[in-house]
Amino acid sequence: MTSIPADPSITLGNIIDIKKIEQLLEIAQLQKPVDLANDRLNNLLLSTYKLKQIFNQMVNLKVPSDTLEKLSKEIRDLKKVTGEAAIDFAEATVQSESDIRDLRMNMAQTKISISVESPLDWQVSKL
Repeated sequence: MTSIPADPSITLGNIIDIKKIEQLLEIAQLQKPVDLANDRLNNLLLSTYKLKQIFNQMVNLKVPSDTLEKLSKEIRDLKKVTGEAAIDFAEATVQSESDIRDLRMNMAQTKISISVESPLDWQVSKL
């Protein structure tokens, strides 16, 4: 039994041009700050929601007001940080979209192959 020799040019069956993959990687790098800012904002929003729920539970348990005041101050501080994170997210989004648009304008018009291709040379193969 013989095997088909490995050919380094058989990248994804030669269906996708390597330059297109590199361009997509560049776009992903430009999108990374937006993703990080979005994750930070979502985590802060989730923390704010959880602290509000804890605060409401403490009120229902009739916890002393001095303790509740400390928790309320922490929630207010967290809201301020959340607002700053939302602004950071918006700024990162605008900058990233501008950079991605500029990158796409400079990209060659390569496109992903629309025909089915095979790594096998059907002219040589006995299959």
